[in-house]
Amino acid sequence: MKKIKFVAIVLLASLAFSSCSSDEMFSPEEVSEELFKTYQLKRDINGKYSLDINVEDNISIGKVKNTSNNTNEFYLSSSNSKVAQKSYYGSDLWFDNDNFKIEFISENFNKIPSISVIDDNVNYNKKTDDELLKEYSITKNEEGSYDLDFKVINNIAVDFVYDSQNDVYEVHLELDLTSQGNNTYSRTFEKTDGEELLQIHFVNHIGGSAKGETNGTERRPVIIIDDGEDN
Repeated sequence: MKKIKFVAIVLLASLAFSSCSSDEMFSPEEVSEELFKTYQLKRDINGKYSLDINVEDNISIGKVKNTSNNTNEFYLSSSNSKVAQKSYYGSDLWFDNDNFKIEFISENFNKIPSISVIDDNVNYNKKTDDELLKEYSITKNEEGSYDLDFKVINNIAVDFVYDSQNDVYEVHLELDLTSQGNNTYSRTFEKTDGEELLQIHFVNHIGGSAKGETNGTERRPVIIIDDGEDN
């Protein structure tokens, strides 16, 4: 009788250990990583925005227009597909007046990275010929840095300024008929320790034909990148 009891106790202990091990191995909280490799947000010469998302193998993407917080939400989750995906989203990006926001929501990942833009909504405000910025793109790299590439019209002086008080990277565009510089520019940005957001502002100097002779400035587009906070 004692032998039977001992065997029963050993079996129960073994089952309990197996149950705990299974819970630890398959606990969804342990899956904690972003499911996309990179993304690129681009505004073309006509003022239209598009988004390219590169994801790992076996990852599917679902898109939701969240009307309660005016956000384009992209849900990334594991799938049975064995083909690496690159998803392109163009005209279906949703503007809220002159603003739009994109959130990347990965399955079982506590952070929700996002990118927000303040710019003219090309659906309501047609692009004019006197705009200083022709087109631009912002690309998130796998190591966490961001590449800004842009083109300007002819005779534009470009200055890069960092506003340390407001943690804003400014790209100043100003008409200068004496400028014979390049029309294509690139910059790589990295968030520094303590920065919650990466902010890039294009500062357009309006009016005048020479550098310093302007009637004011306009900040468009404004790009705000958030790596997300633990939820």
